[in-house]
Amino acid sequence: MGASIALIVPAYNESALVLPFVDCLRLNNLAERGRNLELAIRSLSNVRAVRHQANRGLGVAIRTGVIEASSKEVCWMPIDQSFDLAELAAEITRANRPQVLLFRRLLRNEPAREMISFLAHLAFRWLFGCDVRHQSGIFVVERSLFLENMPISRRAIANFEFITRLHRVTTSIEHVNVRCYPRISGRSRIFSLGTVLGSVRELIGLIALDPHLLKRRSPHLPESS
Repeated sequence: MGASIALIVPAYNESALVLPFVDCLRLNNLAERGRNLELAIRSLSNVRAVRHQANRGLGVAIRTGVIEASSKEVCWMPIDQSFDLAELAAEITRANRPQVLLFRRLLRNEPAREMISFLAHLAFRWLFGCDVRHQSGIFVVERSLFLENMPISRRAIANFEFITRLHRVTTSIEHVNVRCYPRISGRSRIFSLGTVLGSVRELIGLIALDPHLLKRRSPHLPESS
């Protein structure tokens, strides 16, 4: 059996999605592909759970999951099955992959989401010199590397912050394009005014707390395409 990997799967008011997600993992035999599987899902009792007493945001959930994990590598992925787990599993478990895998979302017909993604890309490119276009947030990385470059943002912006920090410290990064599908249940809160305003406040807070990120161009910045 190969090196172990922990899947960090934050869940907030999504208990109905847990069993379908676990069943899908079993169906795709992720644990049989050469890596031990450690599954950490927040706020649920029928798997190894790491609980927060109140919702503290996606960024905090991912940080907590990584801190609590015992595996050498960690992977964040959404519970809503908006990505093909078989496709992700094939990339996660393939031999001779780099130190870091970052998954980019192939475009689909969602103008509102693409507009938010475009604006986030502009902000991070201008402020931090990092290309975050179409990033799904899904990553596979050594746990120690995550802990050494841990994002401080609480919301989904933590994914972009983490990518920015990674590009400062390593060249061993591969971007993989993956298809994106409609959620199997519920709806995304990324389009709400409160979420957008909260992300803007967090971006300002990130600049205030860590001004060294500003305009410190990464030598590993991906080329535009």
